[in-house]
Amino acid sequence: MKKVDSDLLPELYSRQELDKARRRHRIVGRIEGVAAAVVAGTIFNFLGWIPTVLVLGVAGYFIYRFVLKPRKSSKPESTEEDLT
Repeated sequence: MKKVDSDLLPELYSRQELDKARRRHRIVGRIEGVAAAVVAGTIFNFLGWIPTVLVLGVAGYFIYRFVLKPRKSSKPESTEEDLT
């Protein structure tokens, strides 16, 4: 974990509160990871590996295509101005 110079940050929380939040964050992260593994294992068990991988691949493509990929404008921008 990256150490931050505490002199640069305002004192909003005590060191004890920060340690408690970090500990809870680790516990919640582990619980989420176990839950994701159980759900994925259940899906793989019921559906089989090949269809599940294909569906996840198609879903990943569509997420990339429509959500993450920057869109280009359809109109070309003209740099010349009409002065007439």
